[in-house]
Amino acid sequence: MLAVLVFRLSQGGDSASFFLTIRELAKPLATVYLALFGQPEFALVLAAGMMLACVALLGGFWAGQVRRTLDTLKTITGSAMLIMGEPNDRRVGSMKRLMESSPLLIDEWRMFESTLLDAGQGAQRRAYSTIRPQEYFSMEAMESRGLDFRFYVALPNYFVGVGLMFTFLGLVAGLYFASKGLQMGDLAQARQALGQLLAASTMKFVSSVVGIGASLVTSMVVRHWQRKVQAALDDLCRAIELCFPLISAHRLMGDWTQDGAAAAVSAPRPPLSPAPQPDIAGQAP
Repeated sequence: MLAVLVFRLSQGGDSASFFLTIRELAKPLATVYLALFGQPEFALVLAAGMMLACVALLGGFWAGQVRRTLDTLKTITGSAMLIMGEPNDRRVGSMKRLMESSPLLIDEWRMFESTLLDAGQGAQRRAYSTIRPQEYFSMEAMESRGLDFRFYVALPNYFVGVGLMFTFLGLVAGLYFASKGLQMGDLAQARQALGQLLAASTMKFVSSVVGIGASLVTSMVVRHWQRKVQAALDDLCRAIELCFPLISAHRLMGDWTQDGAAAAVSAPRPPLSPAPQPDIAGQAP
């Protein structure tokens, strides 16, 4: 269609021929459009299609992304709780092997591992976290790994928009049929046309109702899944903090201050030199 319009414009046709071309090209589309929306059953088919689309999108998101993420987080959290029973000097190695076994958490673990503080010697050696794990193991990190909640959070708006669009398309078709019936001049046919308009309008609003219903269901389900994933992330971060206790910057500065003061006290000091004596010989009697 676009190619035909460009060709007609390149031939230098006037505006009347241009709009005539548009009418000729749009006539088959308008015929199909009016034929579809003139059938009351089309609204029911459309509503059923929207409901199936809602179920298919939510089911695919749950089976393909949400359940896999939840299973991984719960498995890693359970194994991390077992690491708490190991000696302190072995926890970093065990947690590293556990995290690097999951492609979902390997990058976040490597960034978090670089912030660990190694303190103590021998059996007293222990790793402390200087930054809370929530800074790395977050919902944003899960979304960057494929858990695309952003599209599904916006999905309810799409259902409402699609439902309203088909409702107004149906109303336009109903008004067209009603005006065509009123132009016939027969009162009985005019009443029949108005009755068909009201019946068609009632059926067309079904798409809006289904769109709003699908929007509410999608919104509630997606919010519930978001809370479940966030709760699983909180459990994982809690297990990590139990293995690697958080040490604050104030405590670090306090330890460094105490170490510096102890080093200053224990450092050998040079002997005190005798104070200079005043020269009494040069003084006047």
